[in-house]
Amino acid sequence: MRIRTFQPPCQYRDSQVKDWLKIGVNLSGYTANTTPVSENINDIYTYGLTGGNPGIAYLDDQNRLGINANNEDDPQNATNNPYNRLRNVSGNIGINTLKTRMYAILTPLKGLTIQGSYTYDYYDKQKDSKPNFVPMYNFQTNTLYTDGVGQTSIYNYNEKTYRNFMDAIARYERNYLNNRLSTNIMIGASQEQYKRSYFSATRKDLLDPSLGVIGGAIGESSSTGNVTEWAMRSFFGRINLGWDDKYLLEANLRADGSSRFQKDNRWGYFPSFSAAWRISEENFMKDFTWLDNLKIRGSYGSLGNNTLGSNRDNDGNYLSQSLYAQTNYVLGRAVAMGLSQTAIANANLSWETTYITNLGVDYNMFGNRLSGSLEFFNKKTDGILIDLPAPMVHGNATIPKQNAAQVTNKGVEFSVNWSDRVGKDFDYNVGFNFTYIKNNVDKFKGDEPSYDGARMLKEGLPIWSLYVREIDRIIQTDADLALVETMLNNPEVEGKVVFPYGVPQKGDILYKDLNGDGLVNDDDRTVIGDGRNPTFTYGVNLGFNWKGIDFSTLIQGVAGIKDVYLSNLYKSGVRQGYQMNQEVIDGRWYEGRTDASYPRLLDYSDTRNEQYSDFWVASKAYLKIRNITLGYTLPSQWTKVAYMDRVRVYGSLENFFTFSKWKGYDPEVSGVTYPTMRQAVIGINVTF
Repeated sequence: MRIRTFQPPCQYRDSQVKDWLKIGVNLSGYTANTTPVSENINDIYTYGLTGGNPGIAYLDDQNRLGINANNEDDPQNATNNPYNRLRNVSGNIGINTLKTRMYAILTPLKGLTIQGSYTYDYYDKQKDSKPNFVPMYNFQTNTLYTDGVGQTSIYNYNEKTYRNFMDAIARYERNYLNNRLSTNIMIGASQEQYKRSYFSATRKDLLDPSLGVIGGAIGESSSTGNVTEWAMRSFFGRINLGWDDKYLLEANLRADGSSRFQKDNRWGYFPSFSAAWRISEENFMKDFTWLDNLKIRGSYGSLGNNTLGSNRDNDGNYLSQSLYAQTNYVLGRAVAMGLSQTAIANANLSWETTYITNLGVDYNMFGNRLSGSLEFFNKKTDGILIDLPAPMVHGNATIPKQNAAQVTNKGVEFSVNWSDRVGKDFDYNVGFNFTYIKNNVDKFKGDEPSYDGARMLKEGLPIWSLYVREIDRIIQTDADLALVETMLNNPEVEGKVVFPYGVPQKGDILYKDLNGDGLVNDDDRTVIGDGRNPTFTYGVNLGFNWKGIDFSTLIQGVAGIKDVYLSNLYKSGVRQGYQMNQEVIDGRWYEGRTDASYPRLLDYSDTRNEQYSDFWVASKAYLKIRNITLGYTLPSQWTKVAYMDRVRVYGSLENFFTFSKWKGYDPEVSGVTYPTMRQAVIGINVTF
């Protein structure tokens, strides 16, 4: 895998053409070249860790690739060699980007500023790839396993993205009544247009394996392509009023129009208001000399969202329209080509609106050495787009989303910072922040929930709450096994399936019958935890400067979040050719053992012990030292000799330390995927 990147420094130019006119240009971009292997790094990472036998020789001294050749291994996993996945594709991926911004600022009158700008983003990706057929060997018998021969093909892909953004803003600032009344008025407009197109083609049977273009193949071909486009236009205004710098008022209004909605629902209107009182400026506070600033503030406002999918730019652009696709049908005993509806439109689709209420206090004390804030917030999102139940008469067409859900987030944020100087050379600072959030789904589908693996979305609960079975025990003794027999012989369940996942034996997990119906099934699941979002988040920052030496660190953590860790690294299911975790092996049940911490080992196709349950639930709380930086700035008398204003040498560690009970690689990622990257950086900053 090779990666070559060229990124020129950002080119920034501005010019004061006249006293009343300033213009500027900002230009940036980069060019990168890599191979198709780089797009499969998670796949290589996964198979290299779980799908490879630790006893296999992946390479020999002749650079040949080996297979999983143990007789007891599953033949389908024979080629789970990460080197094979690195070598079985070749080609090139080229990426070019360009971002330009041009602006002009006019000041025709004192206090009046008019600014206009235009931004253009361009992204181009070209990918060419073809499969390589790599010979693989059984080193145990020194024989050829795969001969490295197959049907050649060539794949071309091109993607282009264009984004145009322009805005015009006018601001007017002026004070009245002997400067006691301050005013700041702003009005503006903007519009944005986005377009993404892609095209791909594949053709088989290259005339020569070295060729890398579609024209170099003569076999079957296929192609596909599409265009996604949206636009938005906005008008906005704001007015700020202040009296004696003690009483502050702000009012905003936005009007946004989106191409994602039909004409009658295209525009959304989102006002907001805020007010503040600087109590510390009142006369009755003059005796509190230790108090530098005390401000009480409150706000209420709304924001709109027209994003109808997980990908802001490319999802949900056409849900308000009916969609059609080519369909063949029979007419007069002959196949004819026609169209069929693949997605039903929702012409009433409209803006999702978030209403936010904030009440807060800001403070500075002791010569501004101590500062911080305390804030209470209530964030309610209404009109969330969801899929509601629909009758089957719609056929195979996709049901449109509707503005039908509501979610509330309530909480408190707290921050405190202390900065001071000891002596004349030592400056230091300490900061702490804390956030508590309570999430609730106010409106969804009534009593009907939606499921996503081990999680459930339902009214009255935190969004995507864990919904799993509770375990009674791991069956390890005859007395434990007798409990199973008692449940099977219960006359109230005669003729019913008591254990739909398989009758548990010694070494299996016994799930609880929570609803008391005598059956152990999906109806016995229960809610655990507060959903996908942490209940608490917190952070700490520390730093000091002393005689040119500077140090800083950032610590961040979350608490109150749980998830299932039922991944390939912790399952008790055995799959031939796949590695097992030492903790699972050492803790597994076997005949005669009564203190097992994991169930018995079973073939991976038997999932009775791998149902979503609290046995596989663990805390995803963590504390991470995000950054540690140590630097030294050379004395100015040294640098001036070399005509330099400032020279600083530094080193930093990024994401090097994580403290967590989570059993996966990284509590911030899911499953067996590439964890947050650790980085060690050494650098030098020079200013002339």
